Parts: sequence; C-alpha cells; structure tokens
Amino acid sequence: MTQRASFAKGQNTRAGGTGNAGFTLIEILIAVLIVGIIFSFIFTVLTSGVSASKDATHKMEVERIGRYFIQRITTDLTCLTLLPISKSGGLVGKHTLVNGKSRDEIHFTSFTESYFTGRPTFDQAEVGYFFITLEGGKDVLMRRESDIVEKPVTQGGVAYAITDMVDDLSIKYFSGGEWINSWDTTAGPALPPVISVQLTLLDGSRKYLFTTIVKIMI
Repeated sequence: MTQRASFAKGQNTRAGGTGNAGFTLIEILIAVLIVGIIFSFIFTVLTSGVSASKDATHKMEVERIGRYFIQRITTDLTCLTLLPISKSGGLVGKHTLVNGKSRDEIHFTSFTESYFTGRPTFDQAEVGYFFITLEGGKDVLMRRESDIVEKPVTQGGVAYAITDMVDDLSIKYFSGGEWINSWDTTAGPALPPVISVQLTLLDGSRKYLFTTIVKIMI
C-alpha cells in the first residue's frame, strides 16, 4: 500500500514538472516583442546606411559638376585671345541679377580644345557661358562653342547644359586696380589681366562654392 502510494505520488510530481517546462502566453509575447525590436533595429541601421550612401553619392555628383565647370572655364579663359590678325576676336562679359543672385554670362574667343569636334587647341573658337530659363522658371547654365568666329561673339555654335543647380554665378574682371562686373572689347581692344569666377551650386538647403582666378596668358 505504501509503495503504491509512493509510486502514484512520483507520477504526479513528474507530470507537474513537465507542465512547468512549457512557455506561457506572456513569455511567448515577450519573446516575439524582443525579436521584433531586434529586427526593427537592424532595419533602421540598414535603411540609414543606404540613405547615407545615396546622400554621399549625390554629394559627390554635385561636387563633380562644380569641379568640371571650374576646370573647363579655367582652360577656356587661360587661352582667351582677341585674334589681332583677323580682328574678329572679342570678350563680352555681362552682369545680371535675378532675385538678388548673379546670373553672369561671358562670351569670348579662345584657343581651346573642342568639346564636340576634337578641334586642336591651335585653332581659334568662340566660347560662351550663359543661362537659359526653362518653362518652369528654372535657370540652366549652358556652355556654347563655335568653330566659326564672327561678330558678335555672343551667338552661334552648339551649346550643351552643364547644370540647373546654380544659385549664383559671379564673374569679375580686374582693371585699374579694382574688380569690375562687366567687360566689352567692342568699346576698346583690351583684355583684363585676371578674371575671377565664383560658382555657387544649391542642392536643397546645402550650398557648394567653387572658385577660380584665371590669369590671361595670350
């Protein structure tokens, strides 16, 4: 009798122990919550990483555009010439303000490499930097070049867009010990010894500044 009672009691103990080894609903919910938090953290980290990568790539593209413009206009202006033999050369720099921002343009003759035709640098060409306004009101910075040099030097040739992110483009000419905003060789066949170019690109709320000072070589 005693042995049977002990055996039955042992069975009940083991059965009770097996029941305690399972998970309660609260424990399962807590585990699910923890897993959810972990996955949410991982997703946030991955999303932030992708966003930062896209932002860095976009920033590099904006900087590439700015550096390209500065390098291109520096090369063009360095070889600026009035072409005294043909007397068809010139330099026309116009200063324009739009909503308090400079939208300067410049047209000139130069011995510069062609963007389109591969023209050698010992051949003369017309080059121009100017703005066009799209239907939506956005200004686009353009570069123009022409293998045919004729007066006026402000038109003709083929143009391509550089960027529509220009916040300000200021071009100044050193003359008589001071910087001035415009130049026109039709009023007198002379070139400034130095030209300053300052470009500001606007990407959202972020501004990028690019500058160069060019000494005229010819």
